[in-house]
Order: sequence, then C-alpha cells, then structure tokens
Amino acid sequence: MQSNPDLRAVLGEVLSAERKDGLSNQVLRITAQKGVFFLRIGQAGSEALVDRFAESHNLQLAADLGVAVPPVFMDPDSGLLLTRALETRLAGKTDFPDKLGQELARLHKSKLRFEGEINPHKTYAALRKRISEALDSYPEMSLSKDVSAIVPKLDRLMADVGVQNQPVLVPSHGDLSEGNCLLANNRLWLIDWEFSGMADPCWDLAYAIQEIGFDADDERRFLNAYESGQHQNIDRAALEVMKARCDAISALWAVVQLIDRRDPATFGPFALERAARALKQKPV
Repeated sequence: MQSNPDLRAVLGEVLSAERKDGLSNQVLRITAQKGVFFLRIGQAGSEALVDRFAESHNLQLAADLGVAVPPVFMDPDSGLLLTRALETRLAGKTDFPDKLGQELARLHKSKLRFEGEINPHKTYAALRKRISEALDSYPEMSLSKDVSAIVPKLDRLMADVGVQNQPVLVPSHGDLSEGNCLLANNRLWLIDWEFSGMADPCWDLAYAIQEIGFDADDERRFLNAYESGQHQNIDRAALEVMKARCDAISALWAVVQLIDRRDPATFGPFALERAARALKQKPV
C-alpha cells in the first residue's frame, strides 16, 4: 500500500485481508472502506513465464466482452491486479459444463486480437529449457527420482505427437482450471488471464476437460454447448492429441515450481499425476 498510492486510493482504508488459495500467485480477499476486493500479487520469478503487459491488454478486452471480471486496478510492472469480489457459487453445479462451453464459444468467435500466442511446443520447450538451466547452474539441486524419471518420457511424448497443424488462432484464456471459473448472478466469469493469448481453439477445450476433470457426460455437454455456440464441429482427433500436450505442459510447469523450491507436497504429486495422464493419453 505504501509503494502503490493509486491502489490505496481505490481501496480506501483496509479493514481486513484474508489469504485465499492460489497455485501461482498470492491472492488476498480484502475488505476495505470502498468495498470487498480480490488482490492478486504476482509470484516472484514469474517474469520468464508471464507477460504482464499482454495479460493486462487481454484481460481488458475480455472484460469489455463480458467474459472476465473487470479489473479495478492493474500494475503490469509489479503484477498487482485488483478486482471486485463477486458473490459466487461453486463451479461444479449441474449447469457448469454447458455455461463454460457457451462462454468459451463466445470468446473464441469474438475476433478479439489478444497479445501473445500459445504454442504448445514452444511453451514446452521454454519450460524444459528453464529446468535444464537450473539443474546445470545449481548441481546441488535435485528432483525426486520419480519426478526426474518423467521428464525424458514427456520429451519423447512431445516429439511423438509432433508439431501441430496451422489452425486459425482464436483469443484464448489459456488456463481453464475450475478455480478460474466463477458462477455468479447466473453467469459464468473467467478469472486469471496471465497465460492468455491467441491459440488453437483445441487448447482451451482440452485444457478445460483435463484440468477441471470432466467425466464423459460433462465433456459431451461441454463440447455440444461449444459447438452450438460456434456453429461448427470440433476435430475430435486433434482434441485428443491436444489433451496429451496440455497434460505434458502442466506436468513440466509443476516441475518448474519444484525447481523454484515451492511446496513439494503440492507440486510433486501434481507433476506425477499430469505426466501419468499425458502418457496414458498417448503412450510412448
């Protein structure tokens, strides 16, 4: 607050602050003189993976479209993001897959031009390079035997699934986990746009299915709602391959968190689970 007077002006006097769950960043629910807010404090060291200026641009466009919770305060230099708190219900309600498919179709066909591009092979390569450089620079650093064993398997997987065809890129959220989907006032809102960019539409679809953990019926409803909103069918074979890519990247992202000395009890099992699912999807 002392180093961000503009933030202080937006909030007024802070009455209380409660830490909330967040894998990538610190998140605080703040009750202040001017309302109730969520404050995102960017994780230190995330600069290599997140372009905060692209995030700010994309978030504002998505908010104007009505898909994202509008930002109240953004500072890309520091990674601070403030939004008003919404009264939400759990995303796992019976209508959630349908609503997510509808909203995702609306985003993808909006013709918005996001900054940045989500290329699975480039993303994987960047994560892989960071792991290699860290282990080479700090020989004393080590990963568990189980985690170390999955990395070469994922390398072979990504080589096996090959470079994707050149699809028409669409504005994409990029990180559709259940925690980034809020149902409020009978509407679905998407939060956390730090990995957004232009992407193959299958990226958002596959990532949502895998990270939210849709069962077969939920996946069918989600895809049907999306296809109805887009007025075109999804290439199911391409979607299945993208699922493997998404899980491989999620697994490697978790390994990077371990390299950064974040909670091994959280990120070790996360990496192993995503890797196992990726390899099962497309075994090598």
